[in-house]
Amino acid sequence: MRAGVIAVALFAACEQPVVKQPPAKLTGIRVVDLIPASLSGESWQDAEPFLALYASNPKLMAASAFTPNPGGSTSATAPIFVSDDGGDSWTLRNTLPSQGMTADITHAVGGNPPVLYAGIMKVPDFPLNELKANDFFSPATMTLQASRADIDQPFVRTTGVGNADRVYVGLNDFDAPDGRTATVDVSLNGGTSYTSHRLETRNTLGQNGPSIRPAVAQDHTVYVAYFGWRSNAGSDVTSDVVVVRDDSGAIGATPFRDLVDPSDHLPGRLVATHVTIPWSNAPTLGQERIGSTLAIAVDALHSDNVYLAWADRVGTGDIYTVHVRRSTDRGATWSGDLRTLTNATDPSLAVSTNGTVGLLYQQVTGSASTSRWVTRLEQSRDGFATHQDVVLATVPATTPTFQFLPYIGDYNGLLTRGNQFLGIFSANNTPDSANFPQGVVYQRRVDFPTHRLLDGSGAPVAVSIDPFFFSVPVLP
Repeated sequence: MRAGVIAVALFAACEQPVVKQPPAKLTGIRVVDLIPASLSGESWQDAEPFLALYASNPKLMAASAFTPNPGGSTSATAPIFVSDDGGDSWTLRNTLPSQGMTADITHAVGGNPPVLYAGIMKVPDFPLNELKANDFFSPATMTLQASRADIDQPFVRTTGVGNADRVYVGLNDFDAPDGRTATVDVSLNGGTSYTSHRLETRNTLGQNGPSIRPAVAQDHTVYVAYFGWRSNAGSDVTSDVVVVRDDSGAIGATPFRDLVDPSDHLPGRLVATHVTIPWSNAPTLGQERIGSTLAIAVDALHSDNVYLAWADRVGTGDIYTVHVRRSTDRGATWSGDLRTLTNATDPSLAVSTNGTVGLLYQQVTGSASTSRWVTRLEQSRDGFATHQDVVLATVPATTPTFQFLPYIGDYNGLLTRGNQFLGIFSANNTPDSANFPQGVVYQRRVDFPTHRLLDGSGAPVAVSIDPFFFSVPVLP
């Protein structure tokens, strides 16, 4: 969904503070606020976070959110967060070519650290920029590889083949013919050139849903999930949930045609049909908008196994319900709901090397002034017949008041490496240990006894939305 042009506040740098920390909770679980000490005085809404990391170097990570350049709204660049110690600490690099801040942004690593690829909606005017950095720790602005207008929600995934990186950017392209806007930009040469491939083969109401989500396995099988919008009644969209597949990394002339639905023999498996997507670009669920929630993950080592999550409205009693399903035969058939989560959004999925699936999501509990955003990571080894549940955060849903939408994000991020799930989410940043049951570490200046954020001089700072990195051990 498109974001409006947002005025950016100026943030004053402050001296390195002495930070009080709460006691540690469970061994092996980390939750870290990404805002650096130098920006302790900021009160921005750092929504819609994303994470990129390397399998070959666990120290290097990149992250992003709707974060302004501390230099202000006239700055020619926008920041990403970088870590060289495995996520324990984060700093900013103003390397994205976007005025003052970004709108939607996602990114993924190259085969050789510290290469990074990104897709952003550049401020102002929100054209797509497809970017590359040979070293994302460098202060140099990322290199622009491709650009065009009239797109929404770029979503980047990568894989390496020999010495070349393949880059897959899912996006909603409003210039696509016949309203079949679900598109993947594919580069087989490290972003030197991109080719746009249309996914939709059926009629739409004039466009597909904003979310076009690729996932890549190590054998170069590529899955992509999207919403096939078929009709609407007011703000309610009737949609199919569709998955396409390419078995050779999308190197052919007509990729993403390897998964055909038995009902009409067209490419794209209809996982669910005629679901109701309540489209609301207003603060509808815990001050968040709804309508584009979609996630897919493939078992990187066993590409037959793929998980899918989306949100729709089930009946008159719910606002928004997340569904999780699985296929064990390369998307040909799908389970029923493995998890059904009412009043939830932002599901992200990842599958570890031992086959454990992780499900990150954010759910509104309670009502009115007592409502809370609860961020959970669930893990399962048996298709969610049983699962382990870890609450990473439980924070007030009514404060702070939203500055713009998305409030916490149309997506967050979950990845896996070795025996860890690693991810990122945005939430109310009140320094209260009760809000973070597994503990939390702040870089910015805080005072836990009084539950206050502090600027460099020790003055109170208003509560806002911050991005939080986490790591959780994978079930053995």
